[in-house]
Amino acid sequence: MHAVEWVILAVVIAGIVIALFGWDRYRGSRKSVSNGDASQPTDEVFIDPETGQRMRVWYDPGTGKRDYRPE
Repeated sequence: MHAVEWVILAVVIAGIVIALFGWDRYRGSRKSVSNGDASQPTDEVFIDPETGQRMRVWYDPGTGKRDYRPE
């Protein structure tokens, strides 16, 4: 086998290993304590252009979900 063929073989094997045991295999193991709703208010506040209300951004660090609620 030539050097190029060895490199291709190594890349294919690495791809198979990553697909089977992927880097994000344990990503779903961090469960949010909440029920999936954004649970922590942040300091971010903005004016909703449709209603003119002040809205606060709520964030759930476990799921990364952001929600916007009237202040």
